[in-house]
Amino acid sequence: MLQDDGYKGVWVHIQHEEGQLTKPTLEILTAGRKVAEKLNHSLTAVVLGHEVEFLGRKTIEYGADEVIYCDDPKLENYLCLPYTTVLTNLVRERKPYAFLFLADEIGRDLAPRLAYRLKTGLATDNIELEIEDFYHVPTKTVYKNLLIQIRPDFATRVAKIYTPWHRPQIATVRPGNFGPAELDETRRGTFTVVKTNLNQEDFTVMLKDLRHIPTSPVQLDRAQAVVSIGLGILRDGRGNPRSSLEGFRLAQELAQAIQEKFGLKTEIGASRALIYAELKELHGLVTLDRQVGQTGKTVSPEIYFALGISGAVQHRVGMLRSKKIVAVNIDPGAPIFQIAHYPIIGDLYEEVPRLTELIRRF
Repeated sequence: MLQDDGYKGVWVHIQHEEGQLTKPTLEILTAGRKVAEKLNHSLTAVVLGHEVEFLGRKTIEYGADEVIYCDDPKLENYLCLPYTTVLTNLVRERKPYAFLFLADEIGRDLAPRLAYRLKTGLATDNIELEIEDFYHVPTKTVYKNLLIQIRPDFATRVAKIYTPWHRPQIATVRPGNFGPAELDETRRGTFTVVKTNLNQEDFTVMLKDLRHIPTSPVQLDRAQAVVSIGLGILRDGRGNPRSSLEGFRLAQELAQAIQEKFGLKTEIGASRALIYAELKELHGLVTLDRQVGQTGKTVSPEIYFALGISGAVQHRVGMLRSKKIVAVNIDPGAPIFQIAHYPIIGDLYEEVPRLTELIRRF
């Protein structure tokens, strides 16, 4: 049965760290703004925390029309049960049409709990959101203006998920797929502070200690240029085995030339296949924090180099938003060439040194 009556507005869950909106939060505000404008709905930022009211007002400058702010000392740090209770109560009372979360550690924990309590659907790890009509063949019914959630499936395709019957439509969005929202200090919106109404059973799990995990020196999500390598580095164009370390050094030299010549922050990336090959030569060099793709990082640099990467969909969804893509592969049928702006069919052990030298002489 369709549960659409009275549901209106697009909500986004706002995350913050050390009194600042996170970069992925600015991205999800962009995603929410896009959906809200297509539906002709308002965009509401939902902020949970303690003494961070100013961040709610900041979300208006980044695109929100409304803010719902829940202030409680018990919400200062994320805990799954109280956060779920607060959001469940808010949704039942105010009935948003759609609710967006980040596909990160918190969003992947919180969104499914909320969907379960509300008995609604959830589409995870989306890379795009659209608004479309949906024709349900068995009942010959057209459902107007649905939030279409687009994500990679478990094979080699991108899936569209339609949820016509229950509201709100809940979705998590992978960081890196939407540009950060732009600041506009002239924007104005409404601001509502609400009570939390938490119960004792919401605190069966207690936070005893908070420790910061050291951040990785690899910052793929902030890179302006990314040079990624795949299993293709293990052989040259004549099929001869090559040292994986030699392939890594080629990528390193190319990255260094780009950074020195153009001043672009450049990082080395890798395909999932190369990382999980666990090659001894690359131990400590090609690590999980360099993985680009569906189960790794999503990047959107000015230029992306794919060296010896076939380009299966699991990798492509992590780098599709690169402004320019250069691909070097010996296989003319490699899927990466379907999206490459500059396809180079050839031996990467010959072509990459040429690229590096051309950049240095530019």
